[in-house]
Amino acid sequence: MNGPLVKYVAAGMLLSVACSSDPNKQKRSYVNSGEHYFQRGEYQAALIQFRNAIQVDPKYSEAHFQLARTYLNLGNRDTAMREFQETIALDPANSEAQLQLASLLLVRREFDRARTAVNSVLSADSKNAKAHATLAGTYVAAGDPEKAISEFQKAIDLDPATVEYYSSLSAVRLALGETAAAEFISLQSVQHNPNSVDARVALAEFYYSQRKLTEAEAQIKTASQLDSHAVLPRLLLSQVYVATGKLAEAENVDTALKSIAPDDPRAYQALGQLYMSTRQIEKAAAEFRSLAAGKPKDSSVKAYLLEALLELNRLDEAAAVDEALLKADTLDPRTGLLHGRFLLATGKYQQAADVLAKAAKADPGSPVPYYLLGLAQRSLGLAALAKTSLGRALEIRPGMTEASAVLAELDNKTGATGESERLTRDALKANPGSADAYVADARAALTRGDARHAKALIEEALKRDPASPRALATLVRVCSQEGSPEQAVGRVSTALASHPQSAGLHFLLALSYFGMKDMANSEANVKEAIRLDPKTPDAYTLLANIDYARGATEQAKTHLRKAIELNPRGVSNYLALGVWCAKDNAWDEARKLWEKAHDLDPESPVIADQLAFLYLEHGGDPGVALSLAQAAKRSAPDSAPASDTLGWAYYKMGSAALAVAQIQQSVQKDPANPVYLYHLGMAYKASGNTHSARQLLQQALRRTPDFIYAADARDALSKISN
Repeated sequence: MNGPLVKYVAAGMLLSVACSSDPNKQKRSYVNSGEHYFQRGEYQAALIQFRNAIQVDPKYSEAHFQLARTYLNLGNRDTAMREFQETIALDPANSEAQLQLASLLLVRREFDRARTAVNSVLSADSKNAKAHATLAGTYVAAGDPEKAISEFQKAIDLDPATVEYYSSLSAVRLALGETAAAEFISLQSVQHNPNSVDARVALAEFYYSQRKLTEAEAQIKTASQLDSHAVLPRLLLSQVYVATGKLAEAENVDTALKSIAPDDPRAYQALGQLYMSTRQIEKAAAEFRSLAAGKPKDSSVKAYLLEALLELNRLDEAAAVDEALLKADTLDPRTGLLHGRFLLATGKYQQAADVLAKAAKADPGSPVPYYLLGLAQRSLGLAALAKTSLGRALEIRPGMTEASAVLAELDNKTGATGESERLTRDALKANPGSADAYVADARAALTRGDARHAKALIEEALKRDPASPRALATLVRVCSQEGSPEQAVGRVSTALASHPQSAGLHFLLALSYFGMKDMANSEANVKEAIRLDPKTPDAYTLLANIDYARGATEQAKTHLRKAIELNPRGVSNYLALGVWCAKDNAWDEARKLWEKAHDLDPESPVIADQLAFLYLEHGGDPGVALSLAQAAKRSAPDSAPASDTLGWAYYKMGSAALAVAQIQQSVQKDPANPVYLYHLGMAYKASGNTHSARQLLQQALRRTPDFIYAADARDALSKISN
């Protein structure tokens, strides 16, 4: 070991020994180190140091206080609250801990406890401006704006240099509709603090909220001149540029921020967040991928990267990021939420439900965990639980478009169309400028069978966001139902011109061309979608349909197997591949595929019907087949295939009269179907009604002489004649 290194190590050892010999110095050293990390935004490292201090002295109130602040910055409010309470128990004179506790109690809507904490501070110091402002916050939360105004004004009178008090008072006035008064208060803040960046930003935010973008931009630029390294005004300037359609200028501002404040997460994350907010997800993923390499300790960057990858359906890369986030010692509630999203995207619905239930418990004030939990429960077939979770999301955020749309679909399935209409109306009312709100309403209209109204709503959505993937996907669906896929081709092509690297838009264009029976353009676009994103949802299913339309059945099967490999929970792919295997008399493979489909979706009447018929005709337990057929009939009582399969199951079980009653319903709905005529004829024959049996069997053969049961029908006729 060389000299300098020995000297360094020895010095470190001496320091350690010195600290360990004096617990007071040791705990103070840990707190100082923790505060250093806290100031740098390295909260995990700060957490360790403050915990170390508490291990040295469990009653060290300062360490508990700093630990509480750290938990608060990590988003762990429950643990922060416990640490603030411990601080107060050890040091009742710590007014800052009392006020922080009051703020947390406000979030939990425990107004009386919050006021008690604030009043304990005011009783010791009636001129504590922050206490008056916190008390005002309790009145705002409780819906008493007049008392809130009075307390905020007291805070301003006591401390006119704190911009936050002006901003809060202005917000209350604005909420009451007193726009002029709100503006006057914001201007007062600037007059009292002309060189304050925060005051200028607050005034700019007021103008931004009123869509006075020119005035907002002027205040932001003044704030930027006051501090050449200030992050907040530049972030707001980027927002103003986005609002005015100046995306290139916004990008330049956010790019410059990375150099202006390279260690500030708000600054170096701004560009990626800009890309996310403007739906440039590919660019967002690339930006956060680069940041993750350069800022390996910033778990929030990994969280943003995971979010972008989930949006892009890049599940392999997302899996690695998700694993890295879970391994990191992070208390960020987004980690659990994103892990739940990842499990949901990979079809692990039960695991997703478990994780998301915990995420909802950890952050009960957020609607997102409840919404995602509802999706997981819906996928598990737990409709009642899903509706409860989605309803909770809407309680927290009335008009939440995503939750409204899913809940409306669930209500429509159970016939509660009035409730679904109310939900989508509420979403539209709450979000009149949101394309997604119109899409939600359009999907509800489609579920009700009102394609014309759905199309009008989609047009409104596209006025607000011409490249909205959800709106365009719904438009493609509507145009397909109307038999006008060429309209969808035009609209998707226009959007694609602005977003040529969008795999999703290429897929939608391919789907539209398929509706026009233009297989060449459909194939070219779906292959481009796969090139841009090999895991584009349903891309290989569409390729299989193109192959089948061209008569390339084996190639179609290959593509369907690839679709199943990429999405092992895609029920329709198992069902379709099973049908094609059945046509080739590959009954064992068809059985395995349909059984897998039934395992994934035991409520589907189509799958139950197909599987029951296979068991009846190609080997299987007739009793199981009867149960499946009965389930299919219950789920789809008006379905001709379901009635026919149930009737044929009764026939196979020797209940001819029940068979006749069921199959008659199928023949009434589709009198030209030779299979139904044959089945009804055989049921009549078994019941002894040979006259009706002969008529129906002859009718089946006259209509389709070579149908699949033609030989059996002729054999039965010969026996009746004899």
